[in-house]
Amino acid sequence: MIFMRSAQHGSFSEAARQLGMAPSAVSRAVLRLEDELGVRLLGRTTRSLTLTEDGNRFYERCQHILNDLEEAELEVKQSHSIPSGTLRLDLSFTFGKLHIAPALLQFAARYPELNLNVSFNDRLIDFIEEGIDATVRIGMGTDRRLIMHHLANARYITCASPQYLTQYGTPTTLADLLQHRCVNFVFSQTRRAANWKFEQDGETIDLCINSYLLFDNSEVILEAAIGGAGIVQLPKFIAAKAILRGDLQSILQSYVPQVGLPIAVLYPQKRYLSAKVRVFVEFMKELVVALKHADVVD
Repeated sequence: MIFMRSAQHGSFSEAARQLGMAPSAVSRAVLRLEDELGVRLLGRTTRSLTLTEDGNRFYERCQHILNDLEEAELEVKQSHSIPSGTLRLDLSFTFGKLHIAPALLQFAARYPELNLNVSFNDRLIDFIEEGIDATVRIGMGTDRRLIMHHLANARYITCASPQYLTQYGTPTTLADLLQHRCVNFVFSQTRRAANWKFEQDGETIDLCINSYLLFDNSEVILEAAIGGAGIVQLPKFIAAKAILRGDLQSILQSYVPQVGLPIAVLYPQKRYLSAKVRVFVEFMKELVVALKHADVVD
């Protein structure tokens, strides 16, 4: 610390004043350090101190160590602090609405001094610029300013209502599927229909589907499928309850992709994790465990 203060201020006298020591004591302490290391750390003139090349490397390394110590101290303090203030969340629209929003009442009751400000959307936004504390997204994050904490995987399943399958038959191969009435998702910004994802002999297949109905909302697609409109492919977290009730039946199960899209909570990189973000991440971990037990996510 004596060396760091001396280097920061370029003066033994100023370092001594801040540390409550005599300038001669500070000078001797730095000299002893140089003797121990066997290198000159500071260049001395009658007016100032300057870092040597070795001194600069040593200073930068010491600064990293001090930063790590400070961050560790802040993390420990935060882990014991009571979450308070406003937590701004931005959640993936359908997953957030179906599975996170119902659980937020429990989260709010657990932390009564915390206020929640929650938005739902799937558009790309600048989370830092908009002041978002944390977000839950499906798919890989690309913003390097954000920490991505993986929670689970969302796998696609292909399904239809028992009514539709009774009327039109059940496809058993991907070739059969091309002869059926399909309802598909269309991206609102590009108006392009989504390819359906399958796996065969370890190979991933993106299949272009000829759909007679296109919607840009997954919940509308779900209701259409339950009503017998046709075959759909949806994330399991959307269709799971309908399948459990018997309103939909999973098909082409031998073609289900083994790798799903990551579900993750993301938050801005900071020197330490605030108490309010930390407890939300922990809460999401608990929620995902329950969803896995209910076979909603993998």
